[in-house]
This record gives sequence, C-alpha cells and structure tokens, in this order.
Amino acid sequence: MQLVEVMRERMWVKDGDLLESEGQFEKAIAAYDHALQIDPGDADAWFNKGIALKKLGKISESTTCIETAINLYCGR
Repeated sequence: MQLVEVMRERMWVKDGDLLESEGQFEKAIAAYDHALQIDPGDADAWFNKGIALKKLGKISESTTCIETAINLYCGR
C-alpha cells in the first residue's frame, strides 16, 4: 500500500472515531467501511466499527466485527 493510501485510510478511521464520539454511529460506521475498503486488515477499524454497531443495538453484526478484529490482532 502506498503512503497516500495509508494516510487516507487513517483519515477515515479518525473521522469514524470523531463521529462515534459525537454519537453519530451510522456515519461512523460508514467512515470505518471506507477505511476497510482501503485496508481490510485494519484491526482497529474492525473493532471500532463493532463498538459503533453495538451502540446501535446491532449485536450480531457487532460481534462479527469484533471477532474479526481479535483475529487480526492475534495474527490469524
């Protein structure tokens, strides 16, 4: 991945984090999805998306995202 792609991906994650902190969970999820389109191996983006989904009551989707993040953190 080129540096510009890494920077764009990190920008989307930071945007998602900001939106999530403001209670804009749907928009945060969309930002994390943009990040994951660039780097599907970003465990932080998966985890944060899972947390936002949980706050919306989407437990099954949340669990899937968090499990994906854990697997990535563990190198699986």
